[in-house]
Amino acid sequence: MLLVEFRDATTLGILHSDGDRMTYFRFQGKLDRGERNKLVEMIYSGAIPESVKSLALEEFLREIEGKKAKHIWLETGGAERREQGFMSISELIAFFRGHTAR
Repeated sequence: MLLVEFRDATTLGILHSDGDRMTYFRFQGKLDRGERNKLVEMIYSGAIPESVKSLALEEFLREIEGKKAKHIWLETGGAERREQGFMSISELIAFFRGHTAR
């Protein structure tokens, strides 16, 4: 799951779902570390909170276009949960370009 928080307390997310499907969503509200962890756990468990609105790809692109990220997190779920933080979209791109599957 990729979460991108903006200065206006909006967080946009992309979730890689079963069957290689991508799910796009928006969370309205400020997320501290504990709230973000709880949100990630809820979404991975299938319990989508009311504060999460599903978006079509075009809606997601319209919402993210031209904005600067405040925080960017790459989260994995399950027993081996991991979290990576990025300061910018370009740093995230560099991570993906240099990342090799293990």
